[in-house]
Amino acid sequence: MLEYENNEIFLQRNQLQRDVESFEMQALKAQLNPHFIFNCLNSIDAFIYSNDKYKATMYLNKFAKLLRNILDSSKNNTVSLLKDIQSLQLYTDLEELRNENKFKTLYEIDEMLATIEYEVPPLIVQPLVENAILHGLRNRNDNDGKLTISISLEGGRLKYEITDNGIGRRSASLIPRYSSQSYGMDLTQSRIKMFNKEDKSSLIIEDLYEGSNPSGTCAIVYLNKQTA
Repeated sequence: MLEYENNEIFLQRNQLQRDVESFEMQALKAQLNPHFIFNCLNSIDAFIYSNDKYKATMYLNKFAKLLRNILDSSKNNTVSLLKDIQSLQLYTDLEELRNENKFKTLYEIDEMLATIEYEVPPLIVQPLVENAILHGLRNRNDNDGKLTISISLEGGRLKYEITDNGIGRRSASLIPRYSSQSYGMDLTQSRIKMFNKEDKSSLIIEDLYEGSNPSGTCAIVYLNKQTA
């Protein structure tokens, strides 16, 4: 019975892989790292081969929903803030599972944001979240990583604050495979500038310390208010 169920999941996974080919350009337009997509497929495979039907099914369902959101979002220059938050939550759920719960994600969202239909560029802060995971949290020596994503209103603008308690940018830069430029940063800054109609992007990245020891990174993004 278990073998049959895993085979069904595997067939769904293969169909999803075929769908990925048609989603690839849309994913790139939405600034989602294409390597993440194939890492997800590999994770589904790993759950299947380890006979973990529950995780395989949960991961598959979240991944399929994220791809559908990406496909829908890629058709427009902006999406509703609430839908974008949903996509971001799916992304962090998948990354937590893929990294075997090495970190936990906390969302702090201003309740006022649920009352107005704000429009934002799709997955605008996802590359910042990805960098926090890839360069900071994944390199901790324990499973006590914490990623906090705060979204609020400040001075009439949307404020995103992505904070991690990873190893910090300086330590990450010493790791050969992470020494190259972080994925999507130039594109993210360009998208912010274009959306805000500004010459310099409203992106601030701060290194955090406890005394003289690196204790993580904080990235802050401001977006001008735009409603549907």
